[in-house]
Amino acid sequence: MKNLDSVFAAYVVGWGVFFVFYLTIAKRISNLRAELDRLKNTLPRAK
Repeated sequence: MKNLDSVFAAYVVGWGVFFVFYLTIAKRISNLRAELDRLKNTLPRAK
């Protein structure tokens, strides 16, 4: 049973790392989109 506890702990840590990684990537993408929108709004419109 002690081995199962270790496996479960590793599983939980693995998923925790994955979600933290996912959240940081999502935040970076959100910041990039906001920056792109800001840049698009500052450039003169070509007609």
